Parts: sequence; structure tokens; C-alpha cells
Amino acid sequence: MKIAFKEDFSYQLHTQFEESLYHPIKVYVDWKRQNQWDDYDEYTHSLDFINQTIDSEIWYHIHTVEKQQEIKGVLTIIDGHSADADLLKDFVPAETICLKYFHIVDKGAGIGRYWLESVIMPYYRERGFKNILVSSSHPLSFKFYCKFGSELKAFTKPSDNKLFERACKSFLIPIV
Repeated sequence: MKIAFKEDFSYQLHTQFEESLYHPIKVYVDWKRQNQWDDYDEYTHSLDFINQTIDSEIWYHIHTVEKQQEIKGVLTIIDGHSADADLLKDFVPAETICLKYFHIVDKGAGIGRYWLESVIMPYYRERGFKNILVSSSHPLSFKFYCKFGSELKAFTKPSDNKLFERACKSFLIPIV
């Protein structure tokens, strides 16, 4: 379902999962492998996560940004009840959603900022949500999330083969 349109970009909402929707994540993982960034395979983890979610009572929405019918970005919104309870102890899970697997193929073009600020936040605000919780293991994205909200927690986690310690942060973004 199309929920917004700007210039050549169409912003879509999907309530049924298809693996092709996660193409931008696969592009990112391929880039990481070619550049020896680290061994964390977000693509496999995202597929595992969404398949587990499909079989649970947790609701999810997959959003894509498309240009000329090609998926240029993807993000997944899930029920706040699935979030880390410790992070949400001061917030109402029913009013908080979680953003996961936010990837854009063409980085640095302002697509992500517009998408989050002008499409995602208004869409969920109209549905009564007040916060977005996001945890990221991409140090280059930390500054991006700080523009919208505040850092809740910093931590590390091992990469898939335990070859790297990945810096991670969680952020709370008010939907204003």
C-alpha cells in the first residue's frame, strides 16, 4: 500500500513479508563482505527475525522506499511489546514501536531523514504511538538517530564469528 510519494520516490507499507523486500539489507551485507567491514550478517539475522515474528503474536510492518519500482530502502516497525523491557521501563510499550533493519541503498542523499521524519513518524503518530525505540550497531548511524531523539544505552555485542566486538546504542525517538 502506498502511503506517500515525493518526486520519484514512492513510500510503501507491506503487511506481508516477501524476502525481496529486504534487498537493501542484502546489498549492505555484500558491501561489508567486499570491504571486510565485519562478519555480522544482518540479512540472515533479519530473515530469521521476521520469520520468528510471523509465527508469533507480534505485529510488524515492512516499509519500503522505491524508485522506478526498484526497492531503494527498507525498514521494519514492530510492536513495542517485543522490545527490551529494561529499555522501556519508563515508557508504555503500547505507545512505543520499535524500528529495526533500516537500510537505504543510496546513502547520504537525505532519503532516510525525509522518510523517518515526514513519512514514518506522522504515519505512526496518527495511530496513537508516541515513541520509536531503535537499537543500532552501526556507529555511522548513531549521529543520525541523535538528531531525532536521545541515547538510552550503549553496549557491545560480538559479531557472528566472535571476531569483532560491535559498538551498539539504543535510542528513544519521540514521535512529534
